[in-house]
Amino acid sequence: MGHAEKIIDEEQDALDKRVDNLLAAHNGDARAAIETLLLTADSRTARISFGYVRGRLPTTGRDPDAAI
Repeated sequence: MGHAEKIIDEEQDALDKRVDNLLAAHNGDARAAIETLLLTADSRTARISFGYVRGRLPTTGRDPDAAI
């Protein structure tokens, strides 16, 4: 296995674990997991859009001194 293949496999394994954890958190209910993902995406989109309109990103939930 080449270096690139190993990296891809490790990234896929990490993604699979995140998906498994998300489903486990919702007791295997894929619909509830998808709903959570969509609500999270909508929330982030709204915050980012507001930041662009106002010329800045909101600081809620992040370290204002951290690099963007």
